[in-house]
This record gives sequence, structure tokens and C-alpha cells, in this order.
Amino acid sequence: MWERRFELFTPDRTPGGYRLYTPTDERLARDVIALKEQGIGLAAAVKQARSAFEPGAPVPTNEELAKDIGDAVCALDQVAVVAAVRRATHLLGVEAAIVDVFLPYLVVLGHQWETGQVSVAHEHFASHTIRKHVGALGLDLASAGRRVGIVACPPGERHDIAALMTAVVLSRRGWSVRFLGADTPLAAIDTVATRVRADAVVLGGTRREVFEPLTPLVRRLSGSTQVAIGGSGASEELAASIGAALLPSDPVQAVLHLDALVVEPLRSA
Repeated sequence: MWERRFELFTPDRTPGGYRLYTPTDERLARDVIALKEQGIGLAAAVKQARSAFEPGAPVPTNEELAKDIGDAVCALDQVAVVAAVRRATHLLGVEAAIVDVFLPYLVVLGHQWETGQVSVAHEHFASHTIRKHVGALGLDLASAGRRVGIVACPPGERHDIAALMTAVVLSRRGWSVRFLGADTPLAAIDTVATRVRADAVVLGGTRREVFEPLTPLVRRLSGSTQVAIGGSGASEELAASIGAALLPSDPVQAVLHLDALVVEPLRSA
């Protein structure tokens, strides 16, 4: 019906008559469904979703994509924010959208909150929407994946969106990831790392003090697991003092660095 009424798809056909849809078709269909669930009529949902996929449309810059998100956040427009973050992902791909749009925008948003340009409600609204979108982009891999990683934030650290982005990129590079989220007790991290025989434990934080109690955990895991820290609270000096590796702030570069740190051969299946 969507093909006939809206000409939304033009799928190829198999000799037996089955339609063959592309990944872009699937993303477009999911966008239409999501917009309908927000109470938008079908015709309007189709028009809004398709606008991000029109061939030949001018390609926006990373700054323009981030501005679109920011404008929607300032208006507290849920539908527009979702459409803007999905558009960035569609145009750039997951990793580039994370590195070049979402993280820079969140830095700007934090500055806007500190200077009173937006309220804490705007900051929470934007973070929740982006967090939900990014989290859905991870790949669920078998427990015996190419490598097994744990990503968490230490006790006292409640900002976990950058850690989540790193976990998503890890999964997309073939890691089987256990994401434990914000404010995770060190004993829980230790238990999970031992139980799943983690190749690496990645801990993210925005403040130096959340990393300082990690030395005993790093020592316990050092014989079998690479421990790495990252985030604005981490530094080369701090990493050296607790015996952990320091990861770049860019989640993609962080994952590439972590891949290089975990020594072959890998675990057997």
C-alpha cells in the first residue's frame, strides 16, 4: 500500500515475485513507523521521513546537522530531534555521526547549559534522545565474539553517554560487549570481568577522582585483562599512576587503540 499510495519504495523483484528491499528502505520504513507512533498522520510521516532520503538533496555539513539537533532540542520537539539524529546517522554512517555530530553537539550543549542558554531539562532531553538512538545502533554478538569487552563508568560517574558510544563502536567492530552503564560498583566490574573472561575493561569518567580508587581493581585484572580509561577526567599521568591504558577521546580511535592493545592470539571459541 505504501508503494502504490505514496511511491515510497521501488523494490526489485526476484524471479518468484518477492520484493527485495535495501537497508535504506528499511531505515525509511522504520522512520515512518516511529513518526506514526508519535501521532503524526501517515501522509505527513511519509513526507517528513522521506525528506532526509531525497536523492540529489544538498548534503548538509556536520555543523548544520548538529544545529538541526540543537534547534529541535531548544524547541523541545521530540519528533524533530529524533528525525535530526536519524538523518545524521543516515547521511554519515554510525561512526562518523557519533564522532562528528553527536559528541561535538553534546559539548556545545554542555556549554549552553553552563552559561544559562538552555535549562537542565533541555540537556536531559537531548542526552536521553541521543542515548536511546545510539544504543539501538549496537550489534548483539555471541558471548564468544572476536573479543569480549566490558564498558562501564566507575562509582560516582553518572555521565555514561560517551562510554555507551564506545561500547556501540566496539560491538560494530566485532566485540561482544557487556555495557554496565553509569555508577557501577568496582566489585561488580571485577565479578563480571572474571566471569566472562573479558579481554578488556573500559572505564569512562568526566572527573579525575572517579578513577583514583581503581588501582586495586587494575592490579587484580592485569594478569588476564587489559584495563583502559577514557573521558575528560582521564589523563596520561593518571592512567600511568593506576596502571591502566589511556584511550583517545574519539570513540572510533579509542576502539582502534584498544584493538591494538589486546594481544593476539585471541580466545578460542
